[in-house]
Amino acid sequence: MPIQLPDTIRREVETTVRTQLGQSRIVDVYATAEEIRRRHATEEFSLEAIAASVAHLATQCGCAVEFGRSHRSGDDAPAALA
Repeated sequence: MPIQLPDTIRREVETTVRTQLGQSRIVDVYATAEEIRRRHATEEFSLEAIAASVAHLATQCGCAVEFGRSHRSGDDAPAALA
């Protein structure tokens, strides 16, 4: 069962993804989720729950998504897949 995020975080996800659409058609899911989580540091939600919401909205808006290094262990992991 998916974690239900509060309205404030869901609105933040929507605002942030739509803002990024004006800059690029590619959204870095984990970097965006981490940015949102830092802004809401007092609330206890996993990075993965926020990232899932970011990825879902980004794909609904027709964006490509990439997964940056922030969620991977090890420095040798590729930043994006070609």
